[in-house]
Amino acid sequence: MAIGEILLSAFLQVLFEKLASLGLDHAQREGAPPFFGISIDLLHKWKKMLVTINAVLGDAEDKQLTNKGPVKLWLDDVRDLAYDMEDLLDEFAIEATQAKSKAESSTSRGLVKWKFPFISQHKSSTSNPNPHSLVSEIEVQNISERLEEIVTMKSHLNLIESVVHRSDHTDKRLPSSSLPEPQFFGREKEEAEILKLLTGEAEKLLNGEAENVNTTLSIVPVVGMGGIGKTALAQRLYNDVKVSSCFEKRAWVCVSDVFNVLDITKTILRSIAKVSNEGEDLNRLQVKLKDSLSGKKFLVVLDDVWNENYEQWTALLKPFEAGAKGSKIIITTRNYTVVSITGASSYPLKELSLDNCTSLLAFHALKTTSFERHPDLETIGKNIAEKCKGSPLAAKILGGLLRDKGNPDQWEAILNNKMWDLPMGENDEVFRVLKLSYVHLPSYLKRCFVYCAIFPKDYEIERDELVHLWIAEGFFDGGRSKDNILKWGRAHFDELVSRSFLQQSSVNASKFSMHDLLNELAKSIAGGTCFNSESQLAYDEDDASPGKVRYASFTSLRYVSSKCIGAYHQMNVLRSLIFLYDRGDDKFHISNKVLHDLLTKLKYLRGFSLSHCSIIEVPDCVGDLKYLRHLNFSYTNIKRLPESIGSLCKLQALILKGCQELSLLPQGITKLVNLQFLDIRDTRSLKEMPLNISNLKNLMILSKFVVGPDKGSRLKELKNLPYLQGELFISELQKVEEVRDAVDANLIGKRGLSNLFLHWGENFGNLRNGNHEALVIHSLRPHTNLKHLSISHYGGARFPSWLDGPSYSKIVSLCLQDCPNVALLPPLGQLPSLRELSLEGLHAISTIGPKFYGGKMPFSSLTTLKLEEMLTWKDWSCYAGCQEEDVPFSCLQHLVLRGCHSLVGTLPGQLDLLKKLEIHSSPHLNSLTNVVCLPSLCELSLEDCNGEILKIFVNLTSLTVLSIENLAELVCLDHGFTSYLVHLKELYIGQCDKLEHLWQNGKEMQNLACLQSVVIDSCPQFTSFVAGDGEMELSHNLEKIELRNCVSLEKLPSKMCTLKRLTIKNCPKIMGLIISQDDPNSNISISQLECLVISECDSSISFPVAKGRLASLKLLSIEKCGGVEYLKEITAESLKSLYIERCENLVSLPQCLHTLSHLTILSLDECPILEIEDFPPLPITLVRLVLWSVPKMKSLPKEWHHLRSLRELLISCCENIKCLPEGGLPPNLWYFSIRKCENMKQPLREWGLPMLTSLEHLLMEGNSMGGEGDKVWFPSVEDDEDAWSLLFPSSLTELHLRDMRNVESLSSGLRNHLSSLQRLWITDWPKLRDLPEDGLPSSLQYLWIERCENLRYLPEDGLPPSLRWLDIEGCENLKDRCSKHSGNYWPLIQDIPLINIDNVRIQ
Repeated sequence: MAIGEILLSAFLQVLFEKLASLGLDHAQREGAPPFFGISIDLLHKWKKMLVTINAVLGDAEDKQLTNKGPVKLWLDDVRDLAYDMEDLLDEFAIEATQAKSKAESSTSRGLVKWKFPFISQHKSSTSNPNPHSLVSEIEVQNISERLEEIVTMKSHLNLIESVVHRSDHTDKRLPSSSLPEPQFFGREKEEAEILKLLTGEAEKLLNGEAENVNTTLSIVPVVGMGGIGKTALAQRLYNDVKVSSCFEKRAWVCVSDVFNVLDITKTILRSIAKVSNEGEDLNRLQVKLKDSLSGKKFLVVLDDVWNENYEQWTALLKPFEAGAKGSKIIITTRNYTVVSITGASSYPLKELSLDNCTSLLAFHALKTTSFERHPDLETIGKNIAEKCKGSPLAAKILGGLLRDKGNPDQWEAILNNKMWDLPMGENDEVFRVLKLSYVHLPSYLKRCFVYCAIFPKDYEIERDELVHLWIAEGFFDGGRSKDNILKWGRAHFDELVSRSFLQQSSVNASKFSMHDLLNELAKSIAGGTCFNSESQLAYDEDDASPGKVRYASFTSLRYVSSKCIGAYHQMNVLRSLIFLYDRGDDKFHISNKVLHDLLTKLKYLRGFSLSHCSIIEVPDCVGDLKYLRHLNFSYTNIKRLPESIGSLCKLQALILKGCQELSLLPQGITKLVNLQFLDIRDTRSLKEMPLNISNLKNLMILSKFVVGPDKGSRLKELKNLPYLQGELFISELQKVEEVRDAVDANLIGKRGLSNLFLHWGENFGNLRNGNHEALVIHSLRPHTNLKHLSISHYGGARFPSWLDGPSYSKIVSLCLQDCPNVALLPPLGQLPSLRELSLEGLHAISTIGPKFYGGKMPFSSLTTLKLEEMLTWKDWSCYAGCQEEDVPFSCLQHLVLRGCHSLVGTLPGQLDLLKKLEIHSSPHLNSLTNVVCLPSLCELSLEDCNGEILKIFVNLTSLTVLSIENLAELVCLDHGFTSYLVHLKELYIGQCDKLEHLWQNGKEMQNLACLQSVVIDSCPQFTSFVAGDGEMELSHNLEKIELRNCVSLEKLPSKMCTLKRLTIKNCPKIMGLIISQDDPNSNISISQLECLVISECDSSISFPVAKGRLASLKLLSIEKCGGVEYLKEITAESLKSLYIERCENLVSLPQCLHTLSHLTILSLDECPILEIEDFPPLPITLVRLVLWSVPKMKSLPKEWHHLRSLRELLISCCENIKCLPEGGLPPNLWYFSIRKCENMKQPLREWGLPMLTSLEHLLMEGNSMGGEGDKVWFPSVEDDEDAWSLLFPSSLTELHLRDMRNVESLSSGLRNHLSSLQRLWITDWPKLRDLPEDGLPSSLQYLWIERCENLRYLPEDGLPPSLRWLDIEGCENLKDRCSKHSGNYWPLIQDIPLINIDNVRIQ
């Protein structure tokens, strides 16, 4: 498909404008003839030919739709010429800017006026008097010849001029507001069925029907063709309030084409555990994920799955088996084969009915679901809806296309378009609709949409990030004034969203993406001009030449080498290059040299983004990119920018957001007169600004300004920046010496500012002048368009008077922080739009009263109120409204009172919508005043308060989470309080020194039918759950109890039938009561228990013999139990993990281990007196075995070569081990570590390691190798054999060799034998002098050389080019040779993306 040429008309309009501009400059220049060869006549000739070409584009487009031959090639030539011509015209503009700058400089010294040395009078470029000129006469001549050739070919192709171009009908601009929330049609049945499946089990549990709940993980496949609404349905289910309340953990993963188990696991783990997990292998990640999900009910959505590999699918599912009953995985897919490998019943989505399709079309076209108000459009609308073939996406897109078309003739034109008549293939019905929608896009949107082909499928991007890239490409060049170009770009973006060409992310509301089919459409239109590393060059192979690529992205690996970006070196006319890397807080790595070599090849770059890269310096050559308009180094580790940045005369956007190490901006930045966007948010190390930032008069975004005392850095620098908008953080305001500077800053004149932060220094002692600061802040009055205001560390006695009135009606959030001298608050209640208010550290405030509220209906929009560290605040007066409906805080949902030590009384009386309440360190709030009814409260957190505070709360029927910590005098929860907690799910009570019981009697538990989790921590007087001898039965939903440091606890509930997780730490009196072996008839029922953790127990522990008592137990952990001497029989039929750690008096293991037929993990750690003469037999199911610090253990498990499932074996600090068992190591080991086994006598060569063909990770210490590590050579060379092959399997990918005290040389052979090795540690080899003569494996990616004091040389052939990471520590002789730039090894290592020397990052 080649309808991309439809956008050529818009592109040519840009050329017309640039030609006109060039002609104007030409006319203003002195001398004749102008430009030495580029006359006004030539410019007019070019424009005339372009007009001729533009006139036939419509006809060419129609013809190429059915005949891709010569017309398609002609359009390709037009496209390439347009790009090259724009490059040439930009070169002229750059030359003009530079010449003008030099001439003005000369004029200031009394020299001649300026001229343009664009082109030499001489034909030969070698005689050009300006050899540094960007432009050659040959280029100009080439453009002229190509133009003439294209015009001539136009006639041969019989292309005719269009009377009216189709875009003339579509250039009317749409309203800038986006559509309402999308309607959902025709999926009621599927939605209800899946919703019932997801939530029905929760209802069963609530009703005590747990026995009917399926015990396995459920897969819910939603299947259907592209654009049928699978993702929309999944999003609707995922965000359903009822669904979210049923699951403890949720994660959404967009899988797309590549089913990478490692990446999917990382994404899920990031969502669930909120931790960075880069650099870890799949095994470690899955163990972490399993731990995070263990016993928890979760929902995971895998969107857009294509994988048909059963092995990969089962590998992904392994960690999910640890979840709780009722856990679900929803997958969306187009492929029924994918459904079949899941083994689950699918929920197929068929085409929408014609009625539903018509309603959806009407909604997006007319904002109504019917044609009642538009009867003249109804018949046509139904006919168009029929063309959608039941596709919601097609209906949505066509509806967006028809939004601004109220004329039936315009609807008829869409219905009768030629594109409906083209031949079609599979799924082409929808694609045809999308093509048609693109054809009818306004011309100003076409280039914006097609540019998005640069992104891979499912990539999510923020609005302004994309808009800045569009601006860099000149999409908005022309008549738009500079002060609204950002607004103009955002309007384009919003219109694409409103037309459904872009869609909001379901995970991150600030990001947007493109549907797969629209992504394919953009790529097909862009053709060979667009490249991304995931989809490679676009569809048409004839068009796929690197030399024609204009826009490219690289989905970055974690380590970028010259090899993996080699293709980009050939893209010599590239305009945009974006490195894409979105893996949480992690960054990718590239060497300075690789980056330098790339940038020197890309002369025409206009946009370059290296966001989330770990670089610490920017190559100087970036200053040679004269056409650069957009430069993004956000979230990198750079400390400063090169001065060459000042040469980028066309630069419009410099993005340095999140550069935490950036300490200095180059002075040359003030030469960038075209700079409009300087984003330096979140740059904590940046403590000063370059002098005379006011030179940048076109700045629209200056997110941070650091006040300085010197001329050129003072606050009044802001005076000459009238276009500032968005966010502005002004720091170091204590350095403002003259109030006049604040007046001159003219914040009130900056209408576009929406976020303002006024920050004084935190520590400047007694030098503060409160009166002066008050005058300064009074003069910093912003415009009333402000939406977010923060004032921090202000030292004046009152806030500025401009906050007193309702003028700032648009303020949404206000933060007043650490202003210790302010004694009176302004009437903030009269800010009608205020949603978030934070008052913190206002130590002089003693009363919040009538003035704070202001007039009627105070704080009518406020949803979040935080009052923190108000040390002298005593009184919170009630609002005295005149009318009953005149209630303050009528919308408040979140209230925080923290550190208000003097506050007396109670809360505001009517907070009907409050959902979350936190009261910390406010001991005088109590029940002496009126009670508080909070019917909507879901979360309540009380800490360091009076125990009586609970009495002020009544009717908490919506409460789901209750946290109580350090409540003085709390002995027992009051019946009146707990009787309303009918929806409570989580209860935490900690550090309540007088707590004795939770309830007075067991019947109170009946009200807590929803309770799922109880945690009691550090309550020394807590003796039982119920007072006296009373018994109680736990809620049917209660699955988790944690009891920590409850030294008086003597009794557990007798019936814990549904309990799944029980943790007991330092509760010495109840250990023997838990699961007593001596009393098999004990009425303590824990048959559903899956996880039992016993810690810090000094009494003995035994386990029940009675079969079934622990039938469901999967994890048992016994740690720090000094009283445990013997572990007898453990009858836990389902046990999978057994941890026995730091039990200092344990002397024997149970002999029944081999009967635990599901055991996969056994860990013995720090059991100093455990003597094992004969290790008990182990079950063949074992996967991981850890023997750590068991010094008296004399034997390893016998016949462990039969443990074919064992994958991980870790042995450390087992001094009495002298040899391995007969028969060799377990044959399928994947990870093996042995350390600090000094008495190991068996030679390493006898261990049989080469036979372990699955072994990939090996860690060994020299003192645990049976003498092999004590020799001079390692491995020792005998009879010229390949010593490495005698010791190690060739399958190794990771080898860690430590503490080789006598080894001086590494033998040859490592390179050839360990040809798969990726990671190598050489640690603590004090005598090592030589690495292998034949070098290191070509597969090596990570190399650590640590504390090898005598090592001086790297291998003669250098390090392998595959190396990504080099870490050298404690190697003084080698350190100097590897020093950056000066070391003689630097040329050998400078391509390595990441280099650390002595824990200092040098690259």
